[in-house]
Amino acid sequence: MRFKGIIASLMVAGTLASCAPAITVKYDYDPKVNVRQFTTYRIEADRQRNADPIVGSNLNQRRIAEALEQSLKARGYKPVEQGEADLIVRFFADSKDRQQIQSNNAFGPYSWWYGGYNNNVYSRQYEENRVVVNVVDARTNDIVWQGWATGQLNSRKRERDRDQAFRETVTSIMKNFPESAGQDYGASR
Repeated sequence: MRFKGIIASLMVAGTLASCAPAITVKYDYDPKVNVRQFTTYRIEADRQRNADPIVGSNLNQRRIAEALEQSLKARGYKPVEQGEADLIVRFFADSKDRQQIQSNNAFGPYSWWYGGYNNNVYSRQYEENRVVVNVVDARTNDIVWQGWATGQLNSRKRERDRDQAFRETVTSIMKNFPESAGQDYGASR
């Protein structure tokens, strides 16, 4: 019986290690807004919300801004340096400490009779990062589209090439943005 408990514990430990939080992407938009009217944009970091000294650093802000610019240009939107843009693309990044707790729940209805199994509880602490992109109608200052990604941007796998990690994260967020400038959101889906 002890052997089964050890096997169950090893399976839980393996599952816990392999189930590290992946990057999760979500989005929301205002269905009343006709995106066809927008063709130009300006990108800015949300200075108030980029307070995290690591994920919200100036270096990471440049990485995010470059990835946003590539994505928007590929969709036909035109950047505006000076003057009025149709859209203001604001972004920020932050992080929170998280803890994942998992138990193998090795107790059964007859465990008191057989001596029971080892019920092991595993805990893992990690840093969860978030990148948020808000697309704002410059005339009304209302958010018309918002996309965000949560996960571990600072994991060991991603430490090797942070440029690529941020580029892939922003690209995955922007996959849900309307396909091209001058096209209605409903028509692009």
